[in-house]
Amino acid sequence: MEYHHHDSERQKAFLHAEFRALAPEVDSWLDELGRTPSFYFDSVTQLHMDSWSRGRVTLVGDAGYCPGPAVGGSTTLAVVGAYTLAGELSRADGDHARAFAAYEQAMAEPVRRSRAFARRAAKTLVPGSRAGVWALAIGAQALSRLPAWLNKAIARANPAGLRVYDSMHVADYPAKVR
Repeated sequence: MEYHHHDSERQKAFLHAEFRALAPEVDSWLDELGRTPSFYFDSVTQLHMDSWSRGRVTLVGDAGYCPGPAVGGSTTLAVVGAYTLAGELSRADGDHARAFAAYEQAMAEPVRRSRAFARRAAKTLVPGSRAGVWALAIGAQALSRLPAWLNKAIARANPAGLRVYDSMHVADYPAKVR
């Protein structure tokens, strides 16, 4: 279905056409679309740039290398990126061009791994069919009813995504005192 990114009425019609009669709860959510004062609709995407820097400006975190919405990891990447940028600026004694290049090189692998994880997670989190949407809704309802200790045990049993962020190498930049 074609639509303009500012055409919220067409976007709402698209949602109605795709998800009407999926489940009574979904129908009630769709009924609220006409009454909502704020509405946001967009695709799940990853933007890739050849460089995060131009001149004396560089991007950090989601502005440069967001792994993707709804999959996690953005905050970790942003903090590691800011730390790495500060360390490289210090190491380069203010030569921003050298620091930006080193920052981008140091962050390339963590960003690549994070984006790869995000693509895998999105395939799980963003269903591609009515059956997938139904299964996701039922699964989320079931998980929300479990005791907290059992949810934590389930998360520990499948830490693949957590390892992406827990295993990021962070350089040890020496502190400079001036």
